[in-house]
Amino acid sequence: MNGVIMKKIFLCIVAFSLGFTNVSAVDAKRLPKVKCPNVWKLTTDAGWIDDDVRMADVISFRESRCNHLAHNKLDPVTVAGVKGSLGLFQINLFWISKTSSYPKGFLQTVLKRDLVPADLFVPEINVASAAAIIKYNRGNGGCGWQAWNGC
Repeated sequence: MNGVIMKKIFLCIVAFSLGFTNVSAVDAKRLPKVKCPNVWKLTTDAGWIDDDVRMADVISFRESRCNHLAHNKLDPVTVAGVKGSLGLFQINLFWISKTSSYPKGFLQTVLKRDLVPADLFVPEINVASAAAIIKYNRGNGGCGWQAWNGC
């Protein structure tokens, strides 16, 4: 078979296995440039700026290897009997913990929704959570990516 056709078939198989099933011809050309095509699509669809999409790709690969079900049980915060950091960006449960500043939890307040730890395994919620954390950090003079040591 033609090498170009083989490459497209390979990219489609990889994209499908990562949950990136809406692969257009334009997307297929961009897939080799990213490590986590599912995150690239989610962040692009959510309206993230290009620099943040690129950083999200790097961070989510480092944190979860693009696996939306990744769970680091070593992080110390526990919420509702669940301990650790979850999902694509490994959102620490601190962000949904009830605090004096955020009695419902930071992400519950900012995203205006009730969240339980398992919600952070939902890719769209994890991406929205990462965006909220980035915005919060930038609002406090940071680069946005401090939670992931990404500055």
